[in-house]
Amino acid sequence: MIDYQGMKLLATRSFCFFLVLFAPIVFAKEQSIDPEVAGFNLRFGSQAFGTRYQFSTNDVVVEEAEQLLRMGSDIVKFTLNAGKGRKELKTLTASVEANPHFTRLFEMPFHHYFLWTDIASHSSHNYWRKGPQPDQDLLEYEEMHEFARHLLTRYSGTGKKFYLGNWEGDWLLLGTAQHGTNNPAPEAVLGIRSWLNARQRAVDDAKKDTPHTKVDVFVYAEVNRVRDAMLNKPGANTRLVNAVLPYVTNLDYVSYSSYDAQNLAEPELHRTLDYIVANMSTNKAAVIPGRRLFIGEYGFGGNQRTPDQQLEPTRKYLARVLRWGVPFALFWQVYNNEEGNYYCLIDAHGQPTPCFVFFQDYLSAARLRVADFKRSHGRLPNDAEFTALALPLIESRNPATSP
Repeated sequence: MIDYQGMKLLATRSFCFFLVLFAPIVFAKEQSIDPEVAGFNLRFGSQAFGTRYQFSTNDVVVEEAEQLLRMGSDIVKFTLNAGKGRKELKTLTASVEANPHFTRLFEMPFHHYFLWTDIASHSSHNYWRKGPQPDQDLLEYEEMHEFARHLLTRYSGTGKKFYLGNWEGDWLLLGTAQHGTNNPAPEAVLGIRSWLNARQRAVDDAKKDTPHTKVDVFVYAEVNRVRDAMLNKPGANTRLVNAVLPYVTNLDYVSYSSYDAQNLAEPELHRTLDYIVANMSTNKAAVIPGRRLFIGEYGFGGNQRTPDQQLEPTRKYLARVLRWGVPFALFWQVYNNEEGNYYCLIDAHGQPTPCFVFFQDYLSAARLRVADFKRSHGRLPNDAEFTALALPLIESRNPATSP
């Protein structure tokens, strides 16, 4: 059945969105917002990486981040590296401080920042492929420690949380040439374990060494070929999830770039998420409450699936992972970056996709439900209570009118 009313609503919203695309972002007066409600994690966000188009002369990541704020999200993900100035500025911290785009991004009203983080000192980011190298691990430790201290000091009191991680770890470990049909070299497995432990140790030590309040920094490792290990594929069963995660003993979080599982039925998807958790160290379980596994990437824009065809699988997937209990699920991405595909919340004509409209409605309605819950109970909802509040919104095609 054709939803003509929905099509009319989307067309109207698209026109209005076009008119305000580059209008200043206006936020409600701070005193009118309960800070606890404003800072409550509504679970869903997106990410700003390389793109095939943009609509202003701003830095494109800043532009994409502004689109997320217009959507109502307080979650963003982007690449953080020393860039072209790495040789002159020497460290990641110095490079970030010298880059006005990063300053602007960190001053935006996001609560959660997920960052693909590369330091400046290494001649090769994947030095660990040849096995553990203590001198390079020390450089990793020193720069990550310095940068974590910078974040804890500069953003103390803001309520911001920074998650420092990596791009899809199995592709880092395996390379992409064989499309996951191979196993990694044993020395690479040992090397990446050592690299990840150095990063985590640096952040843990920085938090001990640095006075701070209402700010936090975490480390995550991202996995992306989990099903290979679960299914024990001959010659392709050694993956980050089973060969590396158990040996990163104090890891804060794991991110799952979940394209190999996003089309699974709910019981098998939950079994896959449980498998990842079973391979995670429990050393941080008492320090970080709740689930420590999140969805770092998902999306249904491949195989030339148009934006109009993505809303239903997106909603259904989010309902499945929310029922399991993920703390975050990050849509790939704000602007499309792949020729022939449509991974985007804003299309190449500057129009919001149905998923953008859905997220905008969901985030607004979910925030209101959290506020109503606090007024009724005198506290914020716990994870189970929030799931009960949020699921009807996700399962509705129009969260704005969901009962």
